[in-house]
Amino acid sequence: MDRLKWRAEKEKREKEALDRHARLHELFVNDRLAFERERKRTIDEFLDSIEDDKMRDKLQASQHSWDKKMRHAGSEHNRFVLAQTFFWSHFYETWNPAIQQLNLVLNGNRRGSQFRVDENPA
Repeated sequence: MDRLKWRAEKEKREKEALDRHARLHELFVNDRLAFERERKRTIDEFLDSIEDDKMRDKLQASQHSWDKKMRHAGSEHNRFVLAQTFFWSHFYETWNPAIQQLNLVLNGNRRGSQFRVDENPA
């Protein structure tokens, strides 16, 4: 019974997410200012829901930094390039070292790990 309830709730969440995405896309295309207000409201609502003060402050600082960098991008293409650059930088500086460390803890010092990334495609 719980599985059926979970599945129904999952489908409801997916429909709500798709509806929200369609609405935001429509705003993005037709009313950029309204889109930005809605984006900011959604982010603020999420940040306000975080109970841990340190985590909330850290995430707010991260969001502020992201917004500031994107504001000075100059064009849609530059924003896209910046987002890619930030992603790959974070991947290589944060995620990959953590994955490598976890791999060492779990598997010892075996060579040829499936998580090993030697080249930066960016």
